[in-house]
Amino acid sequence: MKNFVIIGLSTFGYYMAQFLSERNFDVIAIDSDEGRVEAVKPYVTKGIIADARDMETLKKLGVTETDAVIVSLGESIDASLLVVLHLKELGIEEIFVKVLTEDHAKIVNIIGASEIVFPERDSAFKLAQRIDNPNILEYVPLTEGYSVIDLAPPESFTGKTLRELDLRNEYEVQVIIIKEMVPERVIIPTANHVVKDSDLLVVMGKNEDLERLKKIE
Repeated sequence: MKNFVIIGLSTFGYYMAQFLSERNFDVIAIDSDEGRVEAVKPYVTKGIIADARDMETLKKLGVTETDAVIVSLGESIDASLLVVLHLKELGIEEIFVKVLTEDHAKIVNIIGASEIVFPERDSAFKLAQRIDNPNILEYVPLTEGYSVIDLAPPESFTGKTLRELDLRNEYEVQVIIIKEMVPERVIIPTANHVVKDSDLLVVMGKNEDLERLKKIE
């Protein structure tokens, strides 16, 4: 079973603890605020009141024995940078860091974070995508320039097979999964799948090709 340490119990850290525990991971939560630690205790293996900016404290708390550390100190950039630096010096390989500014992200990246998370920016971008096109129900960025979207099929898609739509050649995108609402199931589609208005298409491709796909009616 994987185990995680979450340093900093802001709203992001709190929900990370909850969601990881729901997936049966062992979670240790660390924060200097007693109230935040008490609030998260129902979801964690151990809640610890401590100042994670001190390397000796991190050693004593056993962070070197964890599979990954999530640093949620974005509102305190100096503390976030110091903690990430200590974690790297302690040999932690998997470090996920919540950031709030581009400068914060650049410095954390230089120090050596495994992954950088922009919760507010990413949420705003996903909402903007949905407002721009109501057919886009979910947007997940992949590597640079590529994304996966959940697409409610345009009216012109319904009643046609994926072979007839030929999205691979017409738009250079790939339907990787179809979530059927009737009956309720998830399938890996074949070219003979007939698209229904109740289907949800999970499509992968370059961002510019997905933009062209969004304009179909």
